[in-house]
Parts: sequence; structure tokens; C-alpha cells
Amino acid sequence: MNGLYTVFRAVLALVIICVLLIPSIALAVSENVTYIEIDDNYSKQISVPETATLKANALSEGLDSKQDVQEKDTWSSIFSILAFLAVLTTSLVAGIVLAYSNSVMPGLRKADDRTFVLSIRHLNSSVANPLFLIISNGALLAQIGFVVLAVYLQQFDKVVLGSIALIGYVATLLITFIGNLPLNRAIISAELPARESGWNELRVRFESRWTLLNHSRTLMCILSVSVLLVALLIN
Repeated sequence: MNGLYTVFRAVLALVIICVLLIPSIALAVSENVTYIEIDDNYSKQISVPETATLKANALSEGLDSKQDVQEKDTWSSIFSILAFLAVLTTSLVAGIVLAYSNSVMPGLRKADDRTFVLSIRHLNSSVANPLFLIISNGALLAQIGFVVLAVYLQQFDKVVLGSIALIGYVATLLITFIGNLPLNRAIISAELPARESGWNELRVRFESRWTLLNHSRTLMCILSVSVLLVALLIN
């Protein structure tokens, strides 16, 4: 994240420098050329407008201004698309993890040990598919793009909210990769018990810790998408 913040500061500094320099450059170009002739009896100030040069400069400035507007409109459109994708994909991830907290784990809690272990093995094996990877990674990329373009477009309220949303989603991924996935691999790769007590041992090592971690990542993901929605509501 430090590298990302460094990029944000560099882009922000570049934008501020450009904003400060552009008025000065425009003023220097548009000024008349002034000559002062001093005589023994009086001084006289003569302004030479150079009409042709001024017209050329005005035309050039008009074209540059039009190009700047078009470029900003293009990036604004891209920003809107990224915002939509960020909300959509993050909401899908939040829905998936919420489903486990709200229905899957409470439902399996009532099952016997053998049914619980086999069901978890099948469920966690099937959820790790290319579609889920595309959605979860796409949410991360879309949120990063959202924050970067918010900096470029100088929408600093969205920079702050987008950064909070990104931190929440990164926390969701960290909880998943550090906590949930190792537990998934452990129960999936474990040998099926020959004794009935073995099923209970597998369940005890998995259920309570995995459920707590899933509740945590669900809250983080819901926080992330909620802050994104607030950012979009701000004009």
C-alpha cells in the first residue's frame, strides 16, 4: 500500500504544478508586446498587438482547451465504468461470503459430523473456480483503478472514500488467503476417518475458526461496497 500511496502523491503533485503553471503560461502568451520610447521632453508608451500572432494563439488555445475537455470527458467515462465494475464485483464477493455466514454454516451446524465434513469438502472445492477468481480479482483491480482515476480527476472526496473501500477489500482478501484458505486445504486434503470420532476431530479443527474468519471478511467486504456506494452518491 505504501507504493500505491506514493503514486497518489506523485500524481497529485503533478496535477498541482500543472494547475499553477497553465495560467502563467497563458498570460505570458496573450500579453501585448510593449515598447517604451523615452524623449528629452516626454515619455511615450507604445503597445504593439501583433494581431495575426494573437489570433493564432487564440486559435491554438481554443483547440487545446477543446482537446482537454474531450480528454477529461473520456477519463470521466472510464471512471464511471470502473465505479460500476467495482460496486458490481465487490457486491458479488460480499454476497458469496454472506451466504456462508447467513445460511450455509448455520444450516450445516445441525448436521452430524460426517455430513458436515463431506459437505464442506464439496462446497469449498467447488467455489474455487475460474469465475470466482475473475470476480474477486476484478473487484481488486476495479477499486484500484477507481482510486487512481479519482486522483487524476481531482475528486478528492472520492479518493478518501475509495481508499477506505480498497483497504476494506484488501482486508477481505487477506483474511481469505491467510485464514480461510489454509483451513479449506487442510480439511480437503485430510484422509477420511475410519473411526466415528475422527469426523468430529476434523470438524472441531475447522468449524468455529473458519466461521469466525468468514464473519470477519463478510463485514469487511460489506464495509467496502457500502463506502463505494457512498462515494458514488457524492456529486
